Amino acid sequence: MAQKLKTFALAALAGAAMAISASASAITLTNSAGSFANWGGFDWAENGSAVVDGFDATVLEGGSDTFDLTYFADAVSISAAGGGSIVGATVGLLLGDYEYTIVAKLNETSTCTADNGFFCTTAEFELNSGSFEIYYDVADNADLVAGTGLDDGILLIAGTLVVGGSGGFDILTGGNSVLNAVITFTNSSFISPDLINSVAATTLQIGDNTTNWTPPTGIPDGGGTAVGIPADSPALLLQADGNQTFTATSVPEPGVLALLGVAMLGMAATRRRKSVK
Repeated sequence: MAQKLKTFALAALAGAAMAISASASAITLTNSAGSFANWGGFDWAENGSAVVDGFDATVLEGGSDTFDLTYFADAVSISAAGGGSIVGATVGLLLGDYEYTIVAKLNETSTCTADNGFFCTTAEFELNSGSFEIYYDVADNADLVAGTGLDDGILLIAGTLVVGGSGGFDILTGGNSVLNAVITFTNSSFISPDLINSVAATTLQIGDNTTNWTPPTGIPDGGGTAVGIPADSPALLLQADGNQTFTATSVPEPGVLALLGVAMLGMAATRRRKSVK
């Protein structure tokens, strides 16, 4: 009997550990269409934009330059944890029942790694600072060309980008980067549990490499408004595509804690029986 109790206790502990692991990754997203478990993130539109202000293309190989970048897009799919889309949530998105939008502002330093004698053709980038905000809006009014309607919804998520993230860019082949972020705000009315971090993979295209993209005429400026593209630099306009995933806090649910309690009691009973013998 003691051996059976011990076996039960060990099995319960193992099951509890698995349940805790599962609960750590289980995030629920709620919107006007309902609540959707196993939410993982957003697939941002491939026709999003990155507006670079202050980049000096005449800095040649070995030289460095610092600039600001504003990225904005809307979601085309609501992703499930582990891959794929959450169909029920994405259908409402595609029907225009609601929208999710992102606006990110970054400061970066570029180092030119190759030039053609006149301007930089290949560069590496390092992030100095950055932050982003994601909005949920039942008014499907985001305009990726005008830059309006992107930050007038309900603030859903806010985060700070981890300094040091890097990427590369070539004027012929485009570029890509992976950025990590610490989540500073989670709207608990729509996401549960609170988020702790995020990973975003992005690609950038320019010139003839762009597809199904119209260069923006404005940049989001708060409350759904926009300001014009900076003309004094002049600004560098890039097509931007992104995919973003999130991780939540790992808080064991009450049922899991109860299971752990049963397991510990079982082990205690096993020890008591052994001591009596």
